Amino acid sequence: MTFAASSANFTLPSIDDGFSKRNSRRRVSGVELFEVYVIDGIKRQLHQQVQTAFDQIARLNEAKQQLIRDLQDKHTAFGICEENLQLNEFSPNISYKPDPCRPIKGHITPEEWHAFSKYNKDRAEKEIYESTRLRESIFHTMGQSSADLESQGKASEYALRKRLHELERALKELEWQKKQTEEEILSNENDIDRLEKSIRDKEPMIKLAMTRQENRHSRPGMDLVRDEVSYGLCDEIQQLKAEKRALEDQLKQTKHAWNILQQQLHRIEDEIAVKSNSIMLENRTLDTRRRLNTEIAPSTETDRNQQLLNMDASGIRPILQATF
Repeated sequence: MTFAASSANFTLPSIDDGFSKRNSRRRVSGVELFEVYVIDGIKRQLHQQVQTAFDQIARLNEAKQQLIRDLQDKHTAFGICEENLQLNEFSPNISYKPDPCRPIKGHITPEEWHAFSKYNKDRAEKEIYESTRLRESIFHTMGQSSADLESQGKASEYALRKRLHELERALKELEWQKKQTEEEILSNENDIDRLEKSIRDKEPMIKLAMTRQENRHSRPGMDLVRDEVSYGLCDEIQQLKAEKRALEDQLKQTKHAWNILQQQLHRIEDEIAVKSNSIMLENRTLDTRRRLNTEIAPSTETDRNQQLLNMDASGIRPILQATF
């Protein structure tokens, strides 16, 4: 029983250690949190059984000591009766005694003597019966606790593996999104370079048209005619300016989209870091549970036989049986 309680004491910190690792990134799921409650309940139940067993052992020892004292008194009384039986009128150690029929303090009746002996016997049998029932209850509690721990452990491990699978799937999705975002960023950067080149290419053309129009303003006298060429140059200048403004607007929108994609990429990278850390913590928690649940190989022939016969490896069974 003490071994079982110690095992529960070892199990709970191991689970708590896993939860403390996992709680550094998210809230624990209901199945996993319920395992802590199950283990804590088993600990309380086992400690209560241990205390009950110690109390029962104390009552057994008390009944045993009372029986021993009663038996010692009866052996002493039997020796006196046997000695009296050996006496006769020729025995050398017989003599007159002053008032041998006087009342002695502590005298009891045969009924009281019989009742006292029966009480000690009944008390011992009662404690033995209670001990047998307690032993059965302890073995049942240990077996039920082991089954509950195993069942809840499997449920929690399933929840952990399911969560790990979900995290790995989410990580792959994020990595795919990162790749797509990086491709979009690269495409936007190519568009930015193309738009900036187009804007740069427009500037000499605008300068050329403006210079031609300005040079025509220097024509003398009646040759300063606002002819079709002048109108054509003005139209060309307005059209080139409009095209440049359109390219600049498009460049501005593309850079804005590039900034949004960069922010999205940083967010995705942060989520990837969180998911990677979560996967690391989940794997560490699973490794902790594997070490906790690993069966220790028998080191001696006796341990091997106990394992083959499914005997109690804690050693509490023979102690309880010997005590109770």
